[in-house]
Amino acid sequence: MAINFIRAIVIYVFVIIAVRLMGKRQVGELKPHELVITILLSAVALIPLEENSMPLANCLVPILLFISMEIIVSVISMKSLWFRNLLQGRPIFIIRKGKLDQKKLSEMRFTIDDVIDALRQKDIFDLSEVEDAVIETNGSISVLPKAENRPLTPKDMGITPKDNGIPITIVMDGKPVNEYFNEYKIDDKRIELVIRNTQKDVSKIMLLTIDDKGNTFLIEKENK
Repeated sequence: MAINFIRAIVIYVFVIIAVRLMGKRQVGELKPHELVITILLSAVALIPLEENSMPLANCLVPILLFISMEIIVSVISMKSLWFRNLLQGRPIFIIRKGKLDQKKLSEMRFTIDDVIDALRQKDIFDLSEVEDAVIETNGSISVLPKAENRPLTPKDMGITPKDNGIPITIVMDGKPVNEYFNEYKIDDKRIELVIRNTQKDVSKIMLLTIDDKGNTFLIEKENK
């Protein structure tokens, strides 16, 4: 039992590392080759959990091979547009200038119901409001509403709103965080000063953020 437990932990850690090496993507955002690698990783990782007599190397080596292939394919895709198009395909218009392209729908085996469902997920319930719609290489749909149906922006009204930048988390779950975003570090002394100005005990703060203009937002922990 102990050996099975250790094997499971080793495989789990190894797969986590492998997925991390592939980059951060949600399942719905995976390209075809990335989805294939993900499925293969899952299948290979399960085998030694079911076959206790199998050496772990028989699982770990294929995982390393798959990840190496994924990295190589990604590098080649970055260098070659032809290879990238061959591997991933190209975005395809299914609605252009307000007209539904039924031929493209047929080629992609999309039904009109699939289109309407995808539009609803973009908060569009009337197909007549769509100017352009594109099926991306990962299967998702991008939609451009007609000009009269697009949300009004400050630019349309001749207004220039204030830009305070992205709020940065400096306290989370009662602990100071000086490097919430990768390679974006906030000075510890500044964090201490901001916490002191809130007049709150840091251990009682659930979330504290600060933007480029020094505006803060605080959520206190609830008493349980």
